[in-house]
Amino acid sequence: MSKVVFTKNKSYNSNLIIIDGFSGSGKILIAELLKAINNTEITKWELSFDYLPILFSLGSIEKEAAKSLLRTIFDEITYTMAIGRELNFRIKDLLSAIGHPKKYAYLKSIFRKEPNDIIFENNVAPKMNVPIIVHLSSFNNCLIEETFGSKSRIFYSLRDPLYILESYSSYLDRIANDPREFTPKILYRDTDLPWYAYNFEEEYCKANNTEKSILIIEKCFELLEKKLNSSKYRQQYKLIFFEDVVTNTDSIFSEIVKFLNLNYENKILQKIKLKNKIPRLNINIVEGFWKRYTTNNASRDGDNESKILNRTKSLINESYYEKLLVLRKKYYNFKKLYDKNLS
Repeated sequence: MSKVVFTKNKSYNSNLIIIDGFSGSGKILIAELLKAINNTEITKWELSFDYLPILFSLGSIEKEAAKSLLRTIFDEITYTMAIGRELNFRIKDLLSAIGHPKKYAYLKSIFRKEPNDIIFENNVAPKMNVPIIVHLSSFNNCLIEETFGSKSRIFYSLRDPLYILESYSSYLDRIANDPREFTPKILYRDTDLPWYAYNFEEEYCKANNTEKSILIIEKCFELLEKKLNSSKYRQQYKLIFFEDVVTNTDSIFSEIVKFLNLNYENKILQKIKLKNKIPRLNINIVEGFWKRYTTNNASRDGDNESKILNRTKSLINESYYEKLLVLRKKYYNFKKLYDKNLS
Protein backbone atom coordinates (compact mmCIF):
# COMPACT_ATOMS: atom_id res chain seq x y z
CA MET A 1 0.00 0.00 0.00
CA SER A 2 1.40 3.39 -1.01
CA LYS A 3 2.00 6.04 1.62
CA VAL A 4 -0.76 8.65 1.94
CA VAL A 5 0.44 12.26 2.00
CA PHE A 6 -1.90 14.67 3.74
CA THR A 7 -1.98 18.20 2.39
CA LYS A 8 -3.89 21.50 2.31
CA ASN A 9 -2.70 23.90 -0.35
CA LYS A 10 -5.63 26.32 -0.30
CA SER A 11 -5.84 28.40 2.87
CA TYR A 12 -7.02 31.78 4.07
CA ASN A 13 -4.43 34.53 4.03
CA SER A 14 -4.88 35.40 7.71
CA ASN A 15 -1.91 36.04 9.96
CA LEU A 16 -0.87 33.87 12.90
CA ILE A 17 0.69 35.32 16.06
CA ILE A 18 2.07 32.68 18.44
CA ILE A 19 2.74 33.63 22.06
CA ASP A 20 5.01 30.98 23.54
CA GLY A 21 6.92 30.81 26.79
CA PHE A 22 7.25 29.53 30.31
CA SER A 23 4.36 29.62 32.77
CA GLY A 24 4.40 32.87 34.71
CA SER A 25 6.68 34.61 32.20
CA GLY A 26 4.16 37.12 30.86
CA LYS A 27 2.27 35.44 28.00
CA ILE A 28 -1.06 36.85 29.21
CA LEU A 29 0.55 40.30 29.50
CA ILE A 30 1.64 40.11 25.85
CA ALA A 31 -1.90 39.05 24.89
CA GLU A 32 -3.22 42.05 26.80
CA LEU A 33 -0.90 44.48 24.99
CA LEU A 34 -1.89 43.05 21.61
CA LYS A 35 -5.45 44.24 22.24
CA ALA A 36 -4.27 47.81 21.62
CA ILE A 37 -2.96 46.92 18.16
CA ASN A 38 -5.34 47.37 15.23
CA ASN A 39 -6.67 44.29 13.44
CA THR A 40 -5.56 41.87 16.15
CA GLU A 41 -8.26 39.44 17.21
CA ILE A 42 -9.03 37.95 20.59
CA THR A 43 -6.25 35.65 21.80
CA LYS A 44 -7.07 31.96 21.74
CA TRP A 45 -5.71 28.93 23.51
CA GLU A 46 -5.92 26.14 20.96
CA LEU A 47 -4.84 22.67 22.11
CA SER A 48 -3.81 21.50 18.66
CA PHE A 49 -1.12 24.19 18.51
CA ASP A 50 0.20 22.91 21.83
CA TYR A 51 0.09 19.25 20.83
CA LEU A 52 0.95 18.92 17.14
CA PRO A 53 4.41 20.58 17.23
CA ILE A 54 5.36 18.40 20.20
CA LEU A 55 3.97 15.21 18.64
CA PHE A 56 5.96 16.02 15.51
CA SER A 57 9.17 16.87 17.37
CA LEU A 58 9.05 13.56 19.27
CA GLY A 59 8.35 11.53 16.13
CA SER A 60 4.72 10.64 16.86
CA ILE A 61 3.21 12.26 13.75
CA GLU A 62 4.57 12.85 10.24
CA LYS A 63 5.38 16.42 9.28
CA GLU A 64 2.99 16.77 6.33
CA ALA A 65 0.10 15.36 8.36
CA ALA A 66 0.84 17.79 11.19
CA LYS A 67 1.12 20.74 8.79
CA SER A 68 -2.14 19.82 7.08
CA LEU A 69 -3.93 19.64 10.40
CA LEU A 70 -2.52 22.97 11.60
CA ARG A 71 -3.53 24.74 8.38
CA THR A 72 -7.02 23.27 8.51
CA ILE A 73 -7.55 24.18 12.16
CA PHE A 74 -6.24 27.72 11.67
CA ASP A 75 -8.53 28.24 8.68
CA GLU A 76 -11.44 27.10 10.83
CA ILE A 77 -10.37 29.50 13.61
CA THR A 78 -10.16 32.35 11.12
CA TYR A 79 -13.63 31.75 9.73
CA THR A 80 -15.47 30.91 12.94
CA MET A 81 -13.93 33.89 14.74
CA ALA A 82 -15.06 36.25 11.99
CA ILE A 83 -18.68 35.03 12.08
CA GLY A 84 -18.91 34.88 15.87
CA ARG A 85 -19.09 31.11 16.16
CA GLU A 86 -17.49 29.50 19.25
CA LEU A 87 -16.35 32.81 20.73
CA ASN A 88 -15.72 32.87 24.47
CA PHE A 89 -18.07 35.28 26.27
CA ARG A 90 -17.37 34.09 29.83
CA ILE A 91 -16.86 37.41 31.58
CA LYS A 92 -14.17 36.31 34.05
CA ASP A 93 -12.07 34.27 31.60
CA LEU A 94 -8.70 35.82 30.78
CA LEU A 95 -9.32 35.31 27.05
CA SER A 96 -12.95 36.42 27.03
CA ALA A 97 -14.26 38.36 24.04
CA ILE A 98 -15.98 40.67 26.54
CA GLY A 99 -12.57 42.00 27.57
CA HIS A 100 -11.48 42.76 24.00
CA PRO A 101 -11.81 46.20 22.36
CA LYS A 102 -13.71 44.52 19.50
CA LYS A 103 -16.34 43.05 21.85
CA TYR A 104 -19.24 44.84 20.19
CA ALA A 105 -18.12 43.72 16.74
CA TYR A 106 -17.92 40.16 18.04
CA LEU A 107 -21.40 40.39 19.55
CA LYS A 108 -22.85 41.80 16.31
CA SER A 109 -21.22 39.03 14.30
CA ILE A 110 -23.41 36.48 16.08
CA PHE A 111 -26.52 37.98 14.48
CA ARG A 112 -25.02 39.05 11.17
CA LYS A 113 -25.44 37.03 7.99
CA GLU A 114 -22.38 35.03 7.01
CA PRO A 115 -20.15 36.95 4.56
CA ASN A 116 -19.81 36.08 0.91
CA ASP A 117 -17.02 33.48 0.60
CA ILE A 118 -15.05 35.39 -2.03
CA ILE A 119 -15.29 38.69 -0.12
CA PHE A 120 -14.25 36.96 3.08
CA GLU A 121 -11.27 35.26 1.48
CA ASN A 122 -10.02 38.35 -0.37
CA ASN A 123 -10.98 41.24 1.91
CA VAL A 124 -11.61 40.04 5.46
CA ALA A 125 -9.21 37.19 6.24
CA PRO A 126 -5.99 38.97 5.08
CA LYS A 127 -6.62 41.73 7.65
CA MET A 128 -7.05 39.31 10.55
CA ASN A 129 -4.15 38.80 12.97
CA VAL A 130 -4.97 35.91 15.30
CA PRO A 131 -2.91 35.40 18.49
CA ILE A 132 -2.68 31.88 19.93
CA ILE A 133 -1.07 31.11 23.29
CA VAL A 134 0.99 27.92 23.59
CA HIS A 135 3.23 26.51 26.29
CA LEU A 136 6.77 25.67 25.14
CA SER A 137 5.42 23.90 22.04
CA SER A 138 7.73 25.69 19.59
CA PHE A 139 10.89 25.58 21.73
CA ASN A 140 12.32 22.44 20.10
CA ASN A 141 10.98 22.59 16.54
CA CYS A 142 10.08 24.88 13.62
CA LEU A 143 6.79 23.28 12.61
CA ILE A 144 4.76 26.50 12.98
CA GLU A 145 7.21 28.48 10.85
CA GLU A 146 7.41 25.76 8.19
CA THR A 147 3.62 25.49 8.07
CA PHE A 148 2.66 29.17 7.91
CA GLY A 149 5.83 30.75 6.52
CA SER A 150 5.92 34.54 6.51
CA LYS A 151 2.29 34.68 7.67
CA SER A 152 3.43 33.70 11.17
CA ARG A 153 5.16 35.59 13.97
CA ILE A 154 6.30 34.13 17.27
CA PHE A 155 6.71 35.96 20.56
CA TYR A 156 8.88 34.19 23.12
CA SER A 157 8.08 35.30 26.66
CA LEU A 158 11.02 34.91 29.06
CA ARG A 159 11.63 35.76 32.72
CA ASP A 160 14.21 35.34 35.47
CA PRO A 161 13.87 31.63 36.41
CA LEU A 162 13.61 32.47 40.12
CA TYR A 163 10.31 34.27 39.60
CA ILE A 164 8.60 31.47 37.66
CA LEU A 165 9.67 28.48 39.76
CA GLU A 166 6.60 28.60 41.98
CA SER A 167 4.27 28.77 38.99
CA TYR A 168 5.55 25.31 38.07
CA SER A 169 6.14 23.73 41.47
CA SER A 170 2.59 24.43 42.65
CA TYR A 171 1.12 23.05 39.42
CA LEU A 172 3.08 19.88 38.65
CA ASP A 173 0.98 17.54 40.80
CA ARG A 174 -2.01 18.31 38.59
CA ILE A 175 -0.36 16.83 35.51
CA ALA A 176 -0.84 13.18 36.49
CA ASN A 177 -3.98 13.63 38.60
CA ASP A 178 -6.28 16.29 37.16
CA PRO A 179 -8.53 15.52 34.14
CA ARG A 180 -8.74 19.28 33.51
CA GLU A 181 -4.99 19.47 32.93
CA PHE A 182 -4.03 19.49 29.24
CA THR A 183 -0.22 19.40 29.02
CA PRO A 184 1.01 16.85 26.43
CA LYS A 185 2.13 13.84 28.44
CA ILE A 186 4.52 10.93 27.99
CA LEU A 187 4.36 7.58 29.75
CA TYR A 188 7.18 6.58 32.09
CA ARG A 189 6.83 3.58 34.41
CA ASP A 190 3.04 3.71 34.26
CA THR A 191 3.04 7.40 35.19
CA ASP A 192 2.06 10.46 33.17
CA LEU A 193 4.94 12.93 32.92
CA PRO A 194 4.90 16.28 31.10
CA TRP A 195 6.48 15.96 27.66
CA TYR A 196 9.30 18.31 28.67
CA ALA A 197 10.59 15.66 31.10
CA TYR A 198 11.65 13.65 28.03
CA ASN A 199 15.24 12.42 28.17
CA PHE A 200 15.63 13.07 31.91
CA GLU A 201 12.66 11.12 33.26
CA GLU A 202 14.57 9.36 36.05
CA GLU A 203 16.06 12.54 37.43
CA TYR A 204 12.68 14.26 37.13
CA CYS A 205 10.92 11.56 39.13
CA LYS A 206 13.47 11.65 41.96
CA ALA A 207 13.30 15.41 42.43
CA ASN A 208 10.76 17.35 44.50
CA ASN A 209 8.46 19.80 42.75
CA THR A 210 10.70 22.84 43.15
CA GLU A 211 13.70 20.85 41.91
CA LYS A 212 11.60 19.53 39.02
CA SER A 213 10.79 23.13 38.11
CA ILE A 214 14.47 24.03 37.97
CA LEU A 215 15.11 21.06 35.69
CA ILE A 216 12.21 22.00 33.39
CA ILE A 217 13.33 25.59 33.01
CA GLU A 218 16.97 24.56 32.49
CA LYS A 219 16.22 21.94 29.84
CA CYS A 220 13.62 23.99 27.96
CA PHE A 221 15.80 27.10 27.99
CA GLU A 222 18.54 25.01 26.39
CA LEU A 223 16.09 23.85 23.71
CA LEU A 224 15.09 27.41 22.89
CA GLU A 225 18.64 28.72 22.89
CA LYS A 226 19.67 25.96 20.48
CA LYS A 227 16.76 26.77 18.20
CA LEU A 228 17.41 30.51 18.16
CA ASN A 229 21.06 29.94 17.28
CA SER A 230 20.30 27.68 14.34
CA SER A 231 16.90 28.61 12.92
CA LYS A 232 16.59 30.27 9.51
CA TYR A 233 13.36 31.90 10.70
CA ARG A 234 14.97 34.27 13.21
CA GLN A 235 13.34 37.34 11.63
CA GLN A 236 9.96 35.90 12.62
CA TYR A 237 10.84 35.74 16.33
CA LYS A 238 10.55 38.44 18.96
CA LEU A 239 11.82 37.84 22.48
CA ILE A 240 9.97 39.65 25.25
CA PHE A 241 11.73 39.75 28.62
CA PHE A 242 9.30 40.22 31.48
CA GLU A 243 11.71 42.47 33.37
CA ASP A 244 11.71 44.91 30.45
CA VAL A 245 8.03 44.90 29.56
CA VAL A 246 6.91 45.68 33.12
CA THR A 247 9.47 48.44 33.79
CA ASN A 248 9.95 49.90 30.30
CA THR A 249 6.50 49.24 28.86
CA ASP A 250 6.25 51.93 26.20
CA SER A 251 9.59 51.09 24.62
CA ILE A 252 8.84 47.36 24.48
CA PHE A 253 5.35 48.01 23.15
CA SER A 254 6.87 50.11 20.35
CA GLU A 255 9.09 47.16 19.46
CA ILE A 256 6.04 44.87 19.36
CA VAL A 257 4.18 47.25 17.05
CA LYS A 258 7.20 47.51 14.76
CA PHE A 259 7.66 43.73 14.74
CA LEU A 260 4.04 43.18 13.63
CA ASN A 261 4.08 46.18 11.27
CA LEU A 262 0.66 47.33 12.48
CA ASN A 263 -0.83 50.47 13.99
CA TYR A 264 -2.27 50.85 17.46
CA GLU A 265 -4.74 52.88 19.52
CA ASN A 266 -3.04 54.86 22.28
CA LYS A 267 -6.26 55.30 24.27
CA ILE A 268 -6.72 51.53 24.48
CA LEU A 269 -3.04 51.06 25.35
CA GLN A 270 -3.34 53.41 28.33
CA LYS A 271 -6.32 51.46 29.68
CA ILE A 272 -4.45 48.18 29.30
CA LYS A 273 -1.43 49.56 31.13
CA LEU A 274 -3.61 50.71 34.01
CA LYS A 275 -5.41 47.36 34.20
CA ASN A 276 -2.12 45.42 34.24
CA LYS A 277 -0.36 47.81 36.66
CA ILE A 278 2.42 48.69 34.23
CA PRO A 279 4.93 50.23 34.04
CA ARG A 280 6.29 49.34 37.47
CA LEU A 281 9.18 50.67 39.51
CA ASN A 282 10.73 47.23 40.01
CA ILE A 283 10.29 43.54 39.20
CA ASN A 284 8.82 42.50 42.54
CA ILE A 285 5.81 40.16 42.34
CA VAL A 286 2.54 41.93 41.57
CA GLU A 287 -0.74 40.07 41.87
CA GLY A 288 -3.17 41.19 39.19
CA PHE A 289 -6.59 40.29 37.79
CA TRP A 290 -5.15 37.02 36.41
CA LYS A 291 -4.98 33.70 38.25
CA ARG A 292 -1.51 32.69 39.40
CA TYR A 293 -0.79 29.15 40.53
CA THR A 294 0.81 29.05 43.97
CA THR A 295 0.91 26.45 46.72
CA ASN A 296 -2.41 26.61 48.61
CA ASN A 297 -3.20 29.73 46.54
CA ALA A 298 -0.93 31.77 48.81
CA SER A 299 -0.41 35.37 47.78
CA ARG A 300 3.10 36.42 46.73
CA ASP A 301 2.18 40.07 46.20
CA GLY A 302 5.20 42.29 46.86
CA ASP A 303 7.70 39.45 47.23
CA ASN A 304 11.18 40.53 46.13
CA GLU A 305 14.26 38.66 44.93
CA SER A 306 15.72 38.10 48.37
CA LYS A 307 12.51 36.73 49.87
CA ILE A 308 11.85 34.35 46.98
CA LEU A 309 15.48 33.19 46.90
CA ASN A 310 15.51 32.39 50.63
CA ARG A 311 12.19 30.58 50.39
CA THR A 312 13.40 28.54 47.43
CA LYS A 313 16.73 27.67 49.07
CA SER A 314 14.90 26.12 52.01
CA LEU A 315 13.00 23.77 49.69
CA ILE A 316 15.76 22.26 47.58
CA ASN A 317 18.99 20.29 47.72
CA GLU A 318 22.22 22.32 47.66
CA SER A 319 23.11 20.99 44.19
CA TYR A 320 19.81 22.28 42.81
CA TYR A 321 20.34 25.63 44.47
CA GLU A 322 23.69 25.93 42.70
CA LYS A 323 22.01 24.85 39.48
CA LEU A 324 19.45 27.64 39.95
CA LEU A 325 22.16 30.27 40.48
CA VAL A 326 23.95 29.12 37.31
CA LEU A 327 20.66 29.15 35.41
CA ARG A 328 19.87 32.70 36.50
CA LYS A 329 23.33 33.89 35.46
CA LYS A 330 22.90 32.18 32.11
CA TYR A 331 19.51 33.86 31.65
CA TYR A 332 20.82 37.37 32.32
CA ASN A 333 23.86 36.82 30.09
CA PHE A 334 21.52 35.63 27.34
CA LYS A 335 19.30 38.67 27.85
CA LYS A 336 22.29 41.02 27.81
CA LEU A 337 23.55 39.54 24.54
CA TYR A 338 20.09 39.78 22.95
CA ASP A 339 19.69 43.41 24.02
CA LYS A 340 23.16 44.23 22.65
CA ASN A 341 22.38 42.64 19.28
CA LEU A 342 19.07 44.50 19.16
CA SER A 343 20.64 47.92 19.78
